[in-house]
Amino acid sequence: MTIQSTDMQAKVIYIAGPMTGKPDFSRTTFSLAAVRLSAQGAIPLNPAMLPGGLSEADYMRIGLAMLQCAEGIYLLDGWQDSVGACAEVALAKKLGLAFRFETAQTAAVDGRPDA
Repeated sequence: MTIQSTDMQAKVIYIAGPMTGKPDFSRTTFSLAAVRLSAQGAIPLNPAMLPGGLSEADYMRIGLAMLQCAEGIYLLDGWQDSVGACAEVALAKKLGLAFRFETAQTAAVDGRPDA
């Protein structure tokens, strides 16, 4: 699957990336991305700010609801190795959201089915 970065004029931006199996669920990485996006005038939607103790299914349901409120999606490095982030990407494509990547190397991914 190849996803092109689009002009990120979106104001409300959902942050997506690997969380499951990462130390502290990558909260620091997500929070730093939120700070960067805020500094650029965006309103970041950060799923890493959700409270602990929920099931993975609950986190996905809440995250997908947050994503549906966004105008764009910001993909952290390693997103393509995360089942949850790939699901978020598929929904973002269907919703026609703007895409932005932490680094350009993550923009083109081969071997993932389009949803």
